Amino acid sequence: RRAFRTAGADTVISSLWQVKDESTSELMQMFYENLWLEDMGTHAALRRAQLDMLNANRRANANDPRPSTWGAFVLDGDWR
Repeated sequence: RRAFRTAGADTVISSLWQVKDESTSELMQMFYENLWLEDMGTHAALRRAQLDMLNANRRANANDPRPSTWGAFVLDGDWR
């Protein structure tokens, strides 16, 4: 994350551990829909995407909400 910030990125979303491509793609699609279509700030857009994935995983399997698919992502930098 530091390298991106040093290179001039205002905001970086990264994962704390390896996440399957399918889950990452799903989360990022929700994030950008929230950011652009719903006109949310970056922090709110990521939070909503993570909550939507959590709720979808709970509906699919109540005993295993799989935080590994949504909980790995963090936002660093300008959170507005």
